[in-house]
Amino acid sequence: MSSARIAGHALSWAAAQFRDRPAVVFRDRSYSYAQIEGRSNQLANALVGLGLAPGERLAVLLDNSVQSIESQFGAEKAAQVYVALNARHTVREQAAILNDAGASVLIAGADFQESVQQVRLLVPSLRAVIGVGWHDAHVLDYDALLARASDRAPGLRVPADLLLRIAYTSGTTGQPKGVAYSIERFEARLANHFGAMEYGLGVDDAMLHVGPLTHAAGVHLLPCYLRGARNIVADRFDPEQVLVQIASDRISQLMVVPTMLGRLLETLAATPAADLSALRRVHYGTAPTPAPMVHEALERLGPILRQQYGMTEAVQPLCVLYPHEHLQDGRPSERIGSCGRPTLNVGITVRDADGRPVPAGEVGEIAIAHRGIGEVAFWNRPDLERESIRDGWYYSGDLGRFDDEGFLYIVGRNKDMMISGGFNVYAREVEDAVQAHPAVAEVAVLGLPDAEWGEVVAAFVVRRPGQAIDADLLSRHCAELIAGYKKPRVIEFVDALPRNHAGKVTKNDLREVYLARHATGAN
Repeated sequence: MSSARIAGHALSWAAAQFRDRPAVVFRDRSYSYAQIEGRSNQLANALVGLGLAPGERLAVLLDNSVQSIESQFGAEKAAQVYVALNARHTVREQAAILNDAGASVLIAGADFQESVQQVRLLVPSLRAVIGVGWHDAHVLDYDALLARASDRAPGLRVPADLLLRIAYTSGTTGQPKGVAYSIERFEARLANHFGAMEYGLGVDDAMLHVGPLTHAAGVHLLPCYLRGARNIVADRFDPEQVLVQIASDRISQLMVVPTMLGRLLETLAATPAADLSALRRVHYGTAPTPAPMVHEALERLGPILRQQYGMTEAVQPLCVLYPHEHLQDGRPSERIGSCGRPTLNVGITVRDADGRPVPAGEVGEIAIAHRGIGEVAFWNRPDLERESIRDGWYYSGDLGRFDDEGFLYIVGRNKDMMISGGFNVYAREVEDAVQAHPAVAEVAVLGLPDAEWGEVVAAFVVRRPGQAIDADLLSRHCAELIAGYKKPRVIEFVDALPRNHAGKVTKNDLREVYLARHATGAN
């Protein structure tokens, strides 16, 4: 049996260390560690008061806000399994995840009232819905609930193998795929994060969060909180406002996906006098970053770029390309095409189709040692575990190669998945949505390179005989079934899909023909 923990002990420890210091800043309002501790304790006690037992699933549908942080911390202290929903998903997608998780409680913001009222009727396991900034006869009021609860931590003793979070990522079949993180594995994630840090992090630091805290931006939230740094939370990415805040709030840490980095560089080009003197690290990644963009970032920002490699199944950093490794003899290094070298606590190999390690320079599937942060587990999906975990290794689906110095280069994916704007998009899920239109006979979906988004989703569609449909109509159809970032940005109508002798669609042929026709740019 695993050793016991006090649920949320690290959070309460940090609050005791930095009690009156600013912990979170949102929309010009600052919240101290003591305030975040008290409010998250109230939520935890309110959840316990609703009769929730340790290990039940609490889902959250919130945009970036102080409540999105309180709910994360409160769930941990109440020993609930935190399930973050994607605000951009459709009602159908939200309900599928909630039902898969067997969620007992949903906390939702006022912007999601309409969709929550629909979702609530589709999820039999939901025992309570808590509204932030809204309530009705069926929805509890968040603030009223907290006001009636104690602000002292519940102090629940829980086993280290109790689940802490389920992080959902779309499966290749469109079925929800929940990645399970136990308390113990999450602690390993934090240890790996701190062990990979080459920079100091403390009370003089401030991290600006410009992406959803439920995604990659949230990777840095807790490390900053535990070190006494300020978490400055933006409700959206605005490159002009980012430059203003870097100067006014003395931002020292920033994380951006390639799309954000590109827009930030455009704004910097028009604002050459921007004060960036406080900025010490710009973390980037989550999707392929074009080398010219990195070159420009080095020129405009200086040698403060830091790339991390990771995935939903095993949170970054699995590899790090440190700031000094971006340069060689004062010039951009060829290594910027890599994602760096494995961190101390992570084992990574590149293997062939038979599971044998391949030598440096050869491409294979990236496999991660099944221990610590690499000890991947899936919620109620033993089939996925059998498929991806073999002989002590988790097979990631990413294709890569090591060079002679141990730097890892990602070259593609053997699973049919794209990364657009930092979000994973699986071809099968998009194909199912397109195929659902009665005018579509066949469709093949793939990713095309794009300077802004990393990749854009492209659909090659064969119409049914006698049916008329255009790209705009098909795009609107997809918007009703899948999230906006999954919709095809490129829709091409073709007479037939190319196939090999086995009858399988050859997507590489489609990609090559398209890029050849649009040789001036994939956009």
